Amino acid sequence: MVSKTALTFYGGIGCIGGNKILLRDRDAKIFLDFGEPFNFGEKYFSRWLWPRESRFGLKDYFVLNLIEPLMGLYSEKMLEHVDLPYTEPEYQGIFISHIHSDHNRHLRFVDEKIPVYFGQTTLRMLESWQLTSRFSVGEHEFRTFRTGDRIKIDDLEIEPIHVDHSTPAAYGFLIHSSEGAIAYTGDLRRHGPMSHLTEDFINAVKEARPSVLICEGTRVAPKERRQNLTEKQVYQTCVDIVSRTKNLVVTTFYGRDVDRMKTFYKIAKKTNRRFIVSSRIAHLLNALLPDPGIEVPDPIRDESIGIYCRVLKRRYVWEKELLEHAIDAQYIRENQKNIILVLDFSQFAELIDIMPAEGSSFIHSMSEPFEEDDIEDEIKHNWCERFNLEFHQAHASGHCSKDEIFKLIKEINPKKVIPIHTEHPRLFKVKFDNALIPASRQQILL
Repeated sequence: MVSKTALTFYGGIGCIGGNKILLRDRDAKIFLDFGEPFNFGEKYFSRWLWPRESRFGLKDYFVLNLIEPLMGLYSEKMLEHVDLPYTEPEYQGIFISHIHSDHNRHLRFVDEKIPVYFGQTTLRMLESWQLTSRFSVGEHEFRTFRTGDRIKIDDLEIEPIHVDHSTPAAYGFLIHSSEGAIAYTGDLRRHGPMSHLTEDFINAVKEARPSVLICEGTRVAPKERRQNLTEKQVYQTCVDIVSRTKNLVVTTFYGRDVDRMKTFYKIAKKTNRRFIVSSRIAHLLNALLPDPGIEVPDPIRDESIGIYCRVLKRRYVWEKELLEHAIDAQYIRENQKNIILVLDFSQFAELIDIMPAEGSSFIHSMSEPFEEDDIEDEIKHNWCERFNLEFHQAHASGHCSKDEIFKLIKEINPKKVIPIHTEHPRLFKVKFDNALIPASRQQILL
């Protein structure tokens, strides 16, 4: 029996992503998120050297001290080659704030008997994502929620509240514990098209007068390195770019940023072009069509959308219906003036078949690179130069700016604030006397 409520941070401290927050309250033990940080394992691994997970489960991760060996958490299969013995689950649930992998990627290690909770729309997206890619969070008992639900686990009551982020079905959590309210922001923004969702969260948390606010700080840094555009400004900027472009427009954005998909769909309609997406994006849009909480265009029946068919040696079953409506590189090459084409970075070689004409544009609708010598950014520019694409940058961040985060904290006025999902937690300490910066794996008693 734990006499006090306690928080332990097994990830997300001093880095972007990888949030793993253990909340214990008497007999209740739950995790808030279970992700992988963007710099995970960079001391030992690279794109050419990977952990031997398929052969040895968690062995490499434990030996290199990359994942905490906790009893009653991991699956029997993942523990086959390690000294930690398998025991029945000691945790009542894992609550996932949203679909991004830096918040759920390590679910694949977790015992299948531990329930995983997330938004109903997240489940639709996750099923599409797992079917159309190599990404997997493993097999679990998924339990879904929506804003307004209250999930009771022993002495804890967990209240998910929607927030605006760069993916649908993002949530923060307001947790009612025996030692008072605890709030966790997840990832959120106040400048997005659904900013009222974030305001709902802030107002609910403010009313609860939380003992602790666990607050993301992705963009809290000594110097802002990102444009601070709204989604509306992205739309306006890109309409201007597309209107001035004589031939093909190519764009790239995060494959689960549905707001950005809808923005470029509207841009295509506004500029009398056809919006051409990958089969993976089409599958996601199709999966979201029945969802009452979100409105997306129909990738099969809407004539303003086309599905690009790459030349591949084999096809997946899930692609069959979609590819009945697909178009190829020749069609794009012959109709460049009438098209906005979405290409992931991994698909840039398609430009060799498409051969963009002089007067074409590339719109990079993702975050700017953190470093000036980012090799991927350099390669993108090389492709643009080689294939006559004028480079443009237009992106609305999925995260609050530093000023927005600090304003949010002042409005909520928690007794303690714990920064997470940030490389600069000390900046919170400079601004707030009640900021607490735990060490990784340190237990904080409330």
